[in-house]
Amino acid sequence: MTTNNNIDKGLPKLIPLFPLEGVLMFPDTYLPLNIFETRYLEMINKAISSKSRLVGMIQPNNSNQNKLYNVGCAGKIIKFEETEDKRYLITLKGLSRFELISENTNRKNFKEAQIKWDRFSQDLEKLNINEKFTSLKSSLKKYFKIKNIKVNFEVIDKCNDYNFVDQITMICPLAFEEKQLLLETISISKRGDLLQSIIESYASEENISQIVKH
Repeated sequence: MTTNNNIDKGLPKLIPLFPLEGVLMFPDTYLPLNIFETRYLEMINKAISSKSRLVGMIQPNNSNQNKLYNVGCAGKIIKFEETEDKRYLITLKGLSRFELISENTNRKNFKEAQIKWDRFSQDLEKLNINEKFTSLKSSLKKYFKIKNIKVNFEVIDKCNDYNFVDQITMICPLAFEEKQLLLETISISKRGDLLQSIIESYASEENISQIVKH
């Protein structure tokens, strides 16, 4: 079993935060970002100059004004490009989810947070999960058709790796609260079950709507 000391080894306790509504990242997923606000350009400058090169992605909590959710995901800057108009085009690779201990806005006007990693220790382990998510894929096909979202179903059928559920969660137009609930669900199998439940609820609502219209 991984100990808390090993979990924290080499990981910073203080990271810059990038609060974005509806934008999630999971471990071993990739998130491209276009950075243009001055405070976030400063944030990226600081992250790049650090040993870890980490940025914490986290959602604002709309039920609490000016508050953030307690769980986000840290990603490492693996690609960086500065454009002619002084924007930064970056790509983050998800490392691990974290819990927020405290946060403050620094003199550069971006948020930094004290965090802890131990609740999501398995994020730092390479898990060998051989789930085909057959039932979830079937529900997703119905959902995409209802939402008129064009996808390559052959690609979906071939996806068996453990972050399939996380990739789908990132791209689906789910409610912010639903995405946050999925982010906070620790195991991949439980996330898969929860995502399927959410997807099927949308399909049921749409079916009822069509019946009422007719």
